[in-house]
Amino acid sequence: MKTTFICLCVVLCCVSYLLYSRTTLNWVFLHTFVSNGLISVSYSTNASLVNSTNFSIAEHPQVKKPLLPPSENRRFAVFACSIHAVINAYTFYTPITAASWQRVGYDAIVMFVGDFKKPNVLTARLNLSRNYLKRIGAHIFDLQCDESHSIKISQLARVFSGFLPDSIVQDEDNILTGDSDLMPLKASEYKPSPGKDGFVFNAFCCGSFQRRNRNYKMYPMGHIFLQKKTWRAMVIESKQRAELLVNADKHTQELLSENAPLSFETISLYGRHEFQKVYDQRMDKGDAAWYMDQILCSMLLIDYQERHRNFSISERSRIDRLDRAFGIGAWDQNNFDRYGDAHLIHDEVLSEHNWKIFKKFLTALFNQTMVTLFDDYFKQYIIHDPFPRPPQIKQSPPKPG
Repeated sequence: MKTTFICLCVVLCCVSYLLYSRTTLNWVFLHTFVSNGLISVSYSTNASLVNSTNFSIAEHPQVKKPLLPPSENRRFAVFACSIHAVINAYTFYTPITAASWQRVGYDAIVMFVGDFKKPNVLTARLNLSRNYLKRIGAHIFDLQCDESHSIKISQLARVFSGFLPDSIVQDEDNILTGDSDLMPLKASEYKPSPGKDGFVFNAFCCGSFQRRNRNYKMYPMGHIFLQKKTWRAMVIESKQRAELLVNADKHTQELLSENAPLSFETISLYGRHEFQKVYDQRMDKGDAAWYMDQILCSMLLIDYQERHRNFSISERSRIDRLDRAFGIGAWDQNNFDRYGDAHLIHDEVLSEHNWKIFKKFLTALFNQTMVTLFDDYFKQYIIHDPFPRPPQIKQSPPKPG
């Protein structure tokens, strides 16, 4: 009996010693186990929250979103303006135009183009416009370039929408090109066509042109609707890129790569190659340089269609447009149902009298909260220059589309 008791005591002492000596290890293990468990739970919860806001988690590629037809993916409208533009209206309208795209089911991407390295280049007015864009939830993309090229780059940049950051728009998402002074009115006009890979709005407006010993149909930049991956593939598979790669050095190859960021250098490579001296000449409305974006985009899209016979787009006409050519009186009405879109008046809108008339148009489209927001925006905008210069009587011809 005593022997058994002594043996049990010895065994108990040994077990106690072993457990005591492993206490630290056990606690470390327990801490690791619990921490990993909590991290797993946290990741699952965060992933659910992120997915509920239409973002994807790039660092976990095994979690894949189901592929949807183009017509069912997110839609973005992209337009750009030069921060050096003489006409204030181009930047003034950016929050209003962005909100109008949200109204018809699109997120808005606004590209500001110019030399951001210049001192005080972001004026009080520009910052006000950018702040109101943020308030309505639009995306802002700044594209650095020299001032002399800023207007033409603001037009050409849309052709390279496939190189916009993934943090804004994903490959499967849709991108539609637009202008800061061109507002959509009827949502039905901007719905994707089921069974199609995209559409061209007002496709029959612009006739044709000759280039590279052949005829091309001229498509307008406002608007072309394609998936982001198609916008990029049009450039990557182009004749222009193949020609540029023949004698390309390492730096040029990087600028021409599929993963190149949207930049002035990349756009300039294609622009100078295709248009040569025209690309760097001064650009005025209606001249040869003015149509570079439409010419290049039309060539890229038509060439892409010819390489991909199963690729199909819908060519659409448009219904009546409310146009600035009608004068301010055209905006002094209570019902705008007959119009499909609106080409907005320029700096005339920055007078208090004309703004009151223009507010009738905004009231017909937006709820009172948005109209009040825009009214506050206008009042703050004109404080910085209460007496805008009078509008010019003679205007240059607008770009078709």
